[in-house]
Amino acid sequence: STAMPFDLTYPPQDAEIESAPLRDQFNSLKALIDAIPPGVTPVQLDLAIEGTSNNSDGVAKLDMVASDSDVQTIADKVDELIEALRRN
Repeated sequence: STAMPFDLTYPPQDAEIESAPLRDQFNSLKALIDAIPPGVTPVQLDLAIEGTSNNSDGVAKLDMVASDSDVQTIADKVDELIEALRRN
């Protein structure tokens, strides 16, 4: 069977753990690991992804101040995501 995509948000904080979704998480991670070609070393993997965080450099942070607190929360999360993509 095909593994479900790995979900970084599962399990949500304070959630009761269910075996089937957790098993899907482990199976999807195993599928990602299995997709690494045989003989590839961790150093080779590091070199392959080195610099990929530069792909987000063309996306400017919002750096905005909103009068609505919900909008501000969303804007802050977008900025947080952009920073995380840069892996600086």
